[in-house]
Amino acid sequence: MPDAALPKFSTLHFGHLDATQEAADAPELLRDGYYDYRQAVQGILEGAAWLVLGPKGSGKSAVLENIRLNWESRWNRFFTYWNLAGFPVNDVAGITTGQSRGGARAQAAWEFILLLQVLETLDADEGLRAPATFGAMVKALRASGYLSTNWTANVSRWSSTKLKFDAKVIGAEAQFDASTITPLDVSHYVRQQITTTKTDSKHILAIDGLDSFFFEAEDEWTSLAGLMQAIWTINRELREASLPVSIVVAARSDIVDLLPGPEINKLKPHAVHLDWHAHGIGADNHLWKLVSRKAAVGKPEVTSVVGQYLSRPVVIGPHRNLAEFLLDHTRLLPRDLVALLGHLQLEYGGNGRVPEDNAKRAVRNYCEQYFVGEIFDNLAGVLPAGNARQVASFKDALRTAPTRLFTFQYMIDELAGELDPSQIKSLLKQMFETGGIGVKNGQHTDFVFRRTSGAGFTTRYEFMLHDALTRAWNRPWT
Repeated sequence: MPDAALPKFSTLHFGHLDATQEAADAPELLRDGYYDYRQAVQGILEGAAWLVLGPKGSGKSAVLENIRLNWESRWNRFFTYWNLAGFPVNDVAGITTGQSRGGARAQAAWEFILLLQVLETLDADEGLRAPATFGAMVKALRASGYLSTNWTANVSRWSSTKLKFDAKVIGAEAQFDASTITPLDVSHYVRQQITTTKTDSKHILAIDGLDSFFFEAEDEWTSLAGLMQAIWTINRELREASLPVSIVVAARSDIVDLLPGPEINKLKPHAVHLDWHAHGIGADNHLWKLVSRKAAVGKPEVTSVVGQYLSRPVVIGPHRNLAEFLLDHTRLLPRDLVALLGHLQLEYGGNGRVPEDNAKRAVRNYCEQYFVGEIFDNLAGVLPAGNARQVASFKDALRTAPTRLFTFQYMIDELAGELDPSQIKSLLKQMFETGGIGVKNGQHTDFVFRRTSGAGFTTRYEFMLHDALTRAWNRPWT
């Protein structure tokens, strides 16, 4: 029965699919309705965490936007957002720092870039206490074009020329025998100058946008490993200098797990994992707390989306409650659940418990109109440009599989003459990494967002379509 005290389900605001868009259109949802899963924001503000890990759509950018929005009106808080989407990451390793090529050179180049950005945020701090040599150095670097908001243009230029600095210009002539010094030397001097400063303000440099990279080229992997090690090194040095400055990075967990380098394991104690599978797929999953908190911003009467709107018993396949039925068609990601609830709002506008039939129609529409596109958008870039027709054939082979279960050999046979096995494997691996398929290994079926056996991708076993793809394509369940 409808509850007159409750607002209509269709009037609730569960947020946007994209955190940046939500921050622009409905900032109150990220400020007042933010749910700090895994205490990610708290850990960053305390300086204990600076690596936010999770798959695309898990809420990494929302963590950064929450901090930015809460700091934007505070005179003693400085937040710098650096989006690396489209950034020439592999060019960084080409900057001549004074190191030989490889991981050490990539790390040194990233340290040079990041230290310059630390200088920028400190220079904007009116409460900064620093000697005259610090101000003179910043002024000289700015006049020479090394402190700039256009870091993409800077890196492209720096990687194509041999960088040399006049030690006298930046005030470092007493530190070096030669008048011309390298970026490695500049980094050393900048470090010294930073340690002479003091401030009571807090500063965060937030790096985002790495979800858009596939990191297929060796140079990109080397560069990213250098970035992570540079962040670890600089954060450690800033803490040793008692400076309240942190560099925070949001990254896909699967990328960080594969980074080359002997010291990558040092990163993990400083990481927060946004893995929403921890509390199962029922009413106890923390995703429901997230959407309930957002809905309550505009409608304070809402205390529990599940308890007030989704508590009707159902009989839909193996599911006996709506919360489980709905989450089972997501990848346990905030983005998926927000999209699904949006479709549910189109099907049900009342202020009582959502009927079973409305939920079933909403799930089908979500599967067909959102989930399929979301999964296949993530295949863009796996194959070289110009392979759109072959990717479409790959999709058709999945869509017409006899059941939701299929094998690698089935895909090879179906796509013979269009894609070779290595290309098919790459596409399947990306499907696995983005949650579109799982690997059925004996009694366990591993989907990347709720692994049961801890196994990874392999072509040795059967694959299983996600429930949402199975429903969208009307494939037999067995």
